[in-house]
Amino acid sequence: MTLAYGYQYRPAAHLLATGEDAAEFLQSQFSNDLKPFESGRCTYGLWLDVKGKVIADSFVLCEGDEQFRILSYHSSETVIAEKLERHIIADDVEIECLAQGPAIALVGNGAEAVLRSLEMQIPGVGAFTKMEGLRVYSGRRSLEPSFELWAVSGETTERLREQLTQTGVDFISRRQIERMRLAAGIPSIPQELGPSDLPGEGALVNDCVSLTKGCYLGQEVVSRMYNVGRAQRALFLMSGSGEMPQNSVVLYNDNDRQVGELRSAVQTDGGWQGVALLKTRYAEVGDLLTYDSGSVEILSLFRFDQNKDG
Repeated sequence: MTLAYGYQYRPAAHLLATGEDAAEFLQSQFSNDLKPFESGRCTYGLWLDVKGKVIADSFVLCEGDEQFRILSYHSSETVIAEKLERHIIADDVEIECLAQGPAIALVGNGAEAVLRSLEMQIPGVGAFTKMEGLRVYSGRRSLEPSFELWAVSGETTERLREQLTQTGVDFISRRQIERMRLAAGIPSIPQELGPSDLPGEGALVNDCVSLTKGCYLGQEVVSRMYNVGRAQRALFLMSGSGEMPQNSVVLYNDNDRQVGELRSAVQTDGGWQGVALLKTRYAEVGDLLTYDSGSVEILSLFRFDQNKDG
């Protein structure tokens, strides 16, 4: 059996940006570098506000000089569309929200072999491949290779799922895909890092934020904090037992000081794990923090920026 897993989901955002100024306009709003504007490029990054806070994230697929497709796992298309529309002044750009059809994530060391067996071209780094009614690009799911198979129609997705099953791909649950994501240290946006947070607090600079592309919304704040300051908060991987919190909860240390907030949780064998945004001065690995109905242990820093000294 091929070692690969499928996960069917519905993207929270599917937008199309078109027009003569679409390329330069998106470049001025997106945290990562979209240049060169070449058909077949796929770039992951963030949408920030003027204060550098994280509004949303997405993949941006360049489908031509004047057409860009925007897809996001969890960030609302309404939020992204409103952010973009708010900054269009005299630009020749049209932002259109499209149907959010189902897609499939293919994860595992055998994922490339599965794509080849279906006669699909493997997308290179920062690129996507296009077939009739289908786009394939690298995802952000796991430490192992992962690909997003986004289809124009639900019928195409269902047909693709049948083909994948026939090759030996097992389809997994949301809980299982979330456990892979936690193991890989990939923040979920906007749940774990959102409108009140900076990219540096999730160690997303250099990965999802360009420091060299020039001006874009929020760039000055992000660059200043990265080059001069240091984030006062960070994401941590947490572990708990007993009943899993269903919503975000405030966390306290043994001095009853508010240390941060548990942003997410997923059931594991014998307990649950989650991600919290904590004040780094009060957070040490191994510490036990409490909330209104239980306690949780700090396992590790969730994500480490290896490009940042110190």
